Parts: sequence; C-alpha cells; structure tokens
Amino acid sequence: MIRRKSHTLRGLVLLLSLGIPHAQAVPRAERLPEPGTIVVDGVRGEVILSAQVEFPEGRPCIDAYGERVQAFVGCATAAGGDARMAGYFVFLVDVEVEEVYRGLIELGARPGVHYSIQEGRQRSGLTPQTHPEDYLQGDPVILSIFWRDEQTGRWIERPYQYFVSEAVMVEGVKVEKPWTPSFVFHGSGAIHEAATGCIACPCDCPGGLIADNRYPIYDPKPRVRFHMAKAPPVGTQVYVRIRVIASTPE
Repeated sequence: MIRRKSHTLRGLVLLLSLGIPHAQAVPRAERLPEPGTIVVDGVRGEVILSAQVEFPEGRPCIDAYGERVQAFVGCATAAGGDARMAGYFVFLVDVEVEEVYRGLIELGARPGVHYSIQEGRQRSGLTPQTHPEDYLQGDPVILSIFWRDEQTGRWIERPYQYFVSEAVMVEGVKVEKPWTPSFVFHGSGAIHEAATGCIACPCDCPGGLIADNRYPIYDPKPRVRFHMAKAPPVGTQVYVRIRVIASTPE
C-alpha cells in the first residue's frame, strides 16, 4: 500500500515537472483500440470500442421525445455485412457487433434469457400473464462514452444515460426525468444473427446485445430523447466503455 502511494507521488511530481496536469496525462483506459479493433481488458473488466459521432437526423428520439427500439450506440457491420440499423446510431462503432459480443463473453459476461426478434414479438407487452421469462436477462453492464476535447486536450467521460432524458405522464401531465435504464447483457442480436448492429437498446429489444429490461420485451417502451447538444461534434473520435458485472456460475 505504502509502496503504491510512493509510486503515485513520484509519477505526479514527474508530471508536474513536465507541466502536464495529472488529469490530462493518461487516457481513461489502460490502452485504446486502433480503428477496426476492440480492447478487452480483463483486469479492469471492460471492453473498449472505437466509434465516431454521427447525427442521424430525422430518426426517432433524436432531439425529440419518442419511442425507439434502435440503440444510440451500435456497429456499422453485423453478420458479415452492413448493419441494418447503422443509420440510426449516434455513436457508430467500427467493428462487427459479433466481435463486441465475443469480447464481452471473454470477460466472463453471461447472457441469460435471450430470443430472436420473431420470438420476442410473441412475448411482447405487460399483462397479468407476464412472467420473468418475458424479460431479456443477463449480467448487468455499465456503459460510458469518453473522448479528448480538441480545444483543451482534456479527456471527458460521460455515462450513456447523460445524453438522454426520459418523459413520463403524471396525472395527464408530461414530466421530464433522468433516464434510468437497467442494462443487461442478453446477447440476442449475435446469438440469433439479427444483423441490426445494435449494442445498447433503450427498450427491452432482442435485436441488440444489451437492453433496458425495466419492462418486458418491446412494450411498453420508455419515451426518451437523445440531446445532440450534449454529444461531441459530429465526426469526433470517441470511445465506448462497457463494464461488466460478471456473475458467478451457479
């Protein structure tokens, strides 16, 4: 413990002597992926993806409230071709979605309940007959986006939820609230070859890898809005961090 603190202090002194602020000196990951690759960091329990900021103007929930099944972060390619939903993503990742799935599995992430899109439609909606099996399930995950600010040189990291707000109806009045998803790794999009490219969907959709399973599959969908003003400028190189809370095999 004392030795680690000593190393940290010596490193800080060196950084200060070079005129480099400590908070800006090291990227917010052990190493960053080259374009077209991913980093699987078993020590930190995370996958790091390379992505670019896009503006999917006119798509659902972009700068307006609406319902959406497509993720805000997703891959350009899936199942050996162009991803079907690539034009919907704000954070466009430059590897196949199946590679992201394999990286999460390598970390020890375990899918639970998963379905094809067709099977999911048969389990849609919240009714008195809804069962736990009507929710996608798997190990919890935490997502964030980080990038280097071009003007200041500082590294900035924001949780996935930061960019989105949610609207709920209270006694007939629309009330805005923070987006509070419950993200789980179900892996359906890769397991069942959905080819959507979606990574983290804002509802309980089996088309991607990760879903918000506060509600059963597909319905009801939360009403959400992605605020483009909170995202870095279009074209910015960003990194997607997916942290896994891996379960212990039963």
